[in-house]
Amino acid sequence: MDRKTPAFGLRVGKRRKTWIVLKEPNRTKIRLGHYPDLKLAEARRRAFVALGTPVGEKEISIEFEQAKLVFIEENYKGKAERTKSETLRLLNRLKFRCTLADLDDAAIERELGKLADVPSEQLHAFRALRTMLRWCTKPPHRYIKRSPLEGYPAPGNDKKRSRILNDDELRKIWQACEGFFGDMVRLIVLWGCRNGEVGRLQRAWRNGRVLTIPGEFTKNGRAHAIPILPMARAILDRQEKLGDNWRDKNTDYFFPGHIKGTHFNDGSWGKLKKELDKKSGVTGWQVRDLRRTFRSTLARVGVSREVAEIMLNHVTGGGKTDLDEIYDRYDYLAEKRAALQKHEAHLKKLLKSTSI
Repeated sequence: MDRKTPAFGLRVGKRRKTWIVLKEPNRTKIRLGHYPDLKLAEARRRAFVALGTPVGEKEISIEFEQAKLVFIEENYKGKAERTKSETLRLLNRLKFRCTLADLDDAAIERELGKLADVPSEQLHAFRALRTMLRWCTKPPHRYIKRSPLEGYPAPGNDKKRSRILNDDELRKIWQACEGFFGDMVRLIVLWGCRNGEVGRLQRAWRNGRVLTIPGEFTKNGRAHAIPILPMARAILDRQEKLGDNWRDKNTDYFFPGHIKGTHFNDGSWGKLKKELDKKSGVTGWQVRDLRRTFRSTLARVGVSREVAEIMLNHVTGGGKTDLDEIYDRYDYLAEKRAALQKHEAHLKKLLKSTSI
């Protein structure tokens, strides 16, 4: 039987193999389909559906953890890996040890309350949960008749931030950056990327003097080519050397996670950022403020609005086709390189040293 899904397994007969699920109260055997025509993922999904439908007078509800896995697998099929992993990370912050049918206000308030110290994380976790529970009410699953979050107020609202670090704050943060995490923060300062993009940087994306983040790893689904200049090159070179004797010597990532074959854990940013606050003495800022500061600095050094927006991988101009985007990716490399040269020159002057 399957470890992830109780009562679900593969029955091996003389002529063929059949996916089955045993349903209480009488351990009724339900055939789901034959292997290999029916793949494991779809067989497991059908098992969850079967376990969540009534038999006789007793209704067996699917566990929250099981429903979560099916939701992530199906709802994000074909979507950006970053979106899928971020939603899973948020849902993993909520420890519901119960069935969907038993999920009540008290449990929801308890788990969301644990995130109250980080309002933005709390709100995003709420939204991820709301999306999942709405999905659970729709066919062909219908694990529950209605979402427990129906009518439940969101914990606060998104606040549009306008925080831009001043030169003194940026200098203190840069100088306080140390080691693995410090190099990630510095790359965000240099490139204006999102922290999730930096945490997933792969060695294979680097080709000579350009690093290209594939569209499946960006927020808008469009590839983002970044010219590599000296300050960023030194960071990437340092991490490539560390990769041979640190955490996972065969890693594909510049910044690997603790588990072999994984990238830096998205959930670790908060803790490490707090340590950076103590070292730098700069508080009241968020990692994403570095991206806004990057955009502001480009304007200060004379980079045009169009190029500055392209540097952030923002979609500019209406009616662009995919072919336009492919051409733009390469047509603007010279402009991007010129913009980053101005940006690095500004940083060097700010730091009063070329050493990083």
